[in-house]
Amino acid sequence: MVKPLKKTIPSSPAVQLTVSNHEDLKNLLKKAKPAVANRSSKKDQPEIFFILTADLSPEELARLLQTKKGVTVNLKDDLLKRLLKLEKDYHYLRALSLTDELTGLYNKRFFNKQLKIEITRTKRTGQPFCLMFIDLDNFKSVNDTLGHAKGDEFLIKLCRQISQKIRPTDFACRYGGDEFNIIMPATHLVDGISIAQRWHGLISQVACQMGLSVSSSIGIDEFDVSSTLKAEEFLDKVDKELYNAKNTGKNKVCYPGGSVPAEKAVPPAVKKVLYKGSAALKTKRNQISAKW
Repeated sequence: MVKPLKKTIPSSPAVQLTVSNHEDLKNLLKKAKPAVANRSSKKDQPEIFFILTADLSPEELARLLQTKKGVTVNLKDDLLKRLLKLEKDYHYLRALSLTDELTGLYNKRFFNKQLKIEITRTKRTGQPFCLMFIDLDNFKSVNDTLGHAKGDEFLIKLCRQISQKIRPTDFACRYGGDEFNIIMPATHLVDGISIAQRWHGLISQVACQMGLSVSSSIGIDEFDVSSTLKAEEFLDKVDKELYNAKNTGKNKVCYPGGSVPAEKAVPPAVKKVLYKGSAALKTKRNQISAKW
């Protein structure tokens, strides 16, 4: 899709390119080449800029245009060089559109897409996944008393630790403000709870190192092959568990039917019940797996 941009670069005409894949880039350049060659042969023609947007939101595009970093292409370059630069720009912009600017974690846009992918994967393979919502307790007081710069410093340090310690198969996202979520593929609820407790410990550790009184409330649930919930419905279900954690004392992990203190191990009796629930789905998962 090609759109004219007005008042983007006042001295030069500009065209916004919104593409979804590498093949689109090649086709677009192929079609544009004759027009570019014809324009370049004429004197006193202003230079044209192409802005590759990779389906960015207006806010993200505005942020990019403020820096103009890596998004312009000189049309006098060799076609192959232009293609390679556009491809590089495309991957850069795509990564930018899916990550949080402050923390570097995946953003809400990525999360919404990945959640639907995991639901589809569970339906196909029979393997469950867990979704965890994390809300930072007392983080607002850090911003109010010490300033947003201190709050941002804490978030950056915390998310750097999360990126380093997260399992390779998991996805950590900043959902907004002081709320995060983690998608854990091929994970049963009892294991997800243990992972949630480890994240709680990490959050407390980073806060302690910075002299801050910040803990975490966590809601978690498992999506299994028997579930008929849509992505938005499952999201609401996990969000309710987070709400329960925040409104029953904070600093804990809540799951459907119960909760555990964030700093204590999951009781053996609870593990037994959770594993029993997972085992009840084993036959159905095996039947589905046999089809693939």
